[in-house]
Amino acid sequence: MTSAESPVFYPQYCFYLSPTFNKWCPLRATDIHDLASHPGFEGQDVFFSLNHPVIWGRVVGVVVAVDEFHGRRVYTVDDSTGQCIECSVEVPKPPKTRAGDEEPVRNPAAADAAQSTASDVPADIDVGMVVDVKGRVKLFRDRKQIKILKVQRVGSTEREVQFWNKIRDFRRDVLCRPWVLDRRDVRRAKKQHLADVDAEERRKIRKKRDDVLRREDANRRLNKAGRHPTVELANREPSTKSMGGKGHGDDQFDALGL
Repeated sequence: MTSAESPVFYPQYCFYLSPTFNKWCPLRATDIHDLASHPGFEGQDVFFSLNHPVIWGRVVGVVVAVDEFHGRRVYTVDDSTGQCIECSVEVPKPPKTRAGDEEPVRNPAAADAAQSTASDVPADIDVGMVVDVKGRVKLFRDRKQIKILKVQRVGSTEREVQFWNKIRDFRRDVLCRPWVLDRRDVRRAKKQHLADVDAEERRKIRKKRDDVLRREDANRRLNKAGRHPTVELANREPSTKSMGGKGHGDDQFDALGL
């Protein structure tokens, strides 16, 4: 591909061959906001730098705001690139107290769970701290943010400089060059994808067949139980036959089907 040609956007079954797809991509906040969507991938939270698919991002910066919303917490991180990035995490609801209790139920484990988050986020992260955030790039109200999976405090300027060096190297070696695949690699990926789709279809068919067999087996057991004499006696309507010519004892045996 020459520099004048537009980069090729490969099908999703080729993404596993990308140097960015299953990787924590060290990015600047401005890089994250500049990630683009592409027709055919809308609503999948797959974004592109050139034609590189980016899902997982990593950013380092100073926490300049912490906002609490219903069920989530948002950390605003400033990495001095001219734009901030919002990093959100789901927050579990605090345990409810029992009605009539003078004090909340004392459960240290539940209290700790309420203070922490569903992801690996220290509870003491606050404004002014330098943090290393890892998560998935998401679109929230038409604005990109990171859904946090892990947050660590950056304890020294040296570590911060090391991260900036990673960003520089990653941009130079990966993001600044279009992702190019050999046609044989594309054909191989497509063949594997079709094989995976076929295997998944066979699995669904087997599951559906097994479900049908289980239901049929359950129905057979229920029908067998329904033919039990005590069940038949409970479900049978009273006999309207005349007792003519039969003793009372014979009629009892008729009612039991004997």
